[in-house]
Amino acid sequence: MQDFCDRTQSEAFDLILADYRLQGFTALDAWAHVAKLATPVPFVLLSGAIGEAAAVDAMRLGFSDYLLKDDISRLPHVVTRAIEVHQARQDRERAVAELAASQQRLAELTEHLQTSIEQERASIAREIHDDIGGSLTAVRVDLAWIGRHAQDRATQDHLSSASDMLQHAIGASQRIMMNLRPPILEEQGLVAAVQWLAAGFERRSAVRTQVVASGEVIDVPSDIRLVAYRTAQEALTNIAKYAQASKVHIELSDHEGVLTVEIADDGCGFDVAQLADKPKAFGIKGLHERARTVGGWLDVSTQPGKGTCLTLSVPLAASDQPANPGDVW
Repeated sequence: MQDFCDRTQSEAFDLILADYRLQGFTALDAWAHVAKLATPVPFVLLSGAIGEAAAVDAMRLGFSDYLLKDDISRLPHVVTRAIEVHQARQDRERAVAELAASQQRLAELTEHLQTSIEQERASIAREIHDDIGGSLTAVRVDLAWIGRHAQDRATQDHLSSASDMLQHAIGASQRIMMNLRPPILEEQGLVAAVQWLAAGFERRSAVRTQVVASGEVIDVPSDIRLVAYRTAQEALTNIAKYAQASKVHIELSDHEGVLTVEIADDGCGFDVAQLADKPKAFGIKGLHERARTVGGWLDVSTQPGKGTCLTLSVPLAASDQPANPGDVW
């Protein structure tokens, strides 16, 4: 037995063919050693007296095949098949490992891209606030000064028109800045940010939107907070584009250590299976990938004509939970 163990550890074999009973040990003892090798070897059991039950047990243990000595003429076929099956299994395991590695690289790339995008959004928002916002405010001060000193009616009319356009530009810059990176998300938290988002959506779309939360404040890490906010933002964007809804219900909760963000509408719905047939349907796919970056997952429940419910779930560490969760409000 020791010589067998030494040989199989130091040499490479295409296949091991062994009688059930060997000198000082059995094929089962040999298989117990072979099964632990870094690179398993196909193992064919050869016996003249093994019963069907024992043969079935051997196959369950992982033997490649078994052959009765009375049927020894089939040995070439059994050996060839065992090697081919073993090679196919190795190829499949290698393909699965490569696929898992590829998916991991894709997840890492997605997380990197999302982080880069958010950093760029924050940078642009700061530039809009500091540079463009400051410049527009200065122009408004100058226009006000001119308005106080201008005497003729024509100048006053032009000033009034310029002031209206300036106010529009200020409003647009503030709206763009808020969409890029709303300060309310960092300053007041997820619940307040989603309420602000819902209010803006309702105002623009005239779709009645309700927000319900498990507390006035849901305390979660900043990366999870941002993913939850972007998920709600993307969901509302899709509702405005495609759902033809009359009402939207958004629910936020952190019960049982899981942050849940649910966005449901009563719109036209769609066939989830059709998403697989749309290679450029990146919206839902992007939300799935974004959820994975924080260890969460996304569920989409919908049927044509029966609305859509999108649910983000993210497990929270115990240390991230607030000491005194608020009541439902």
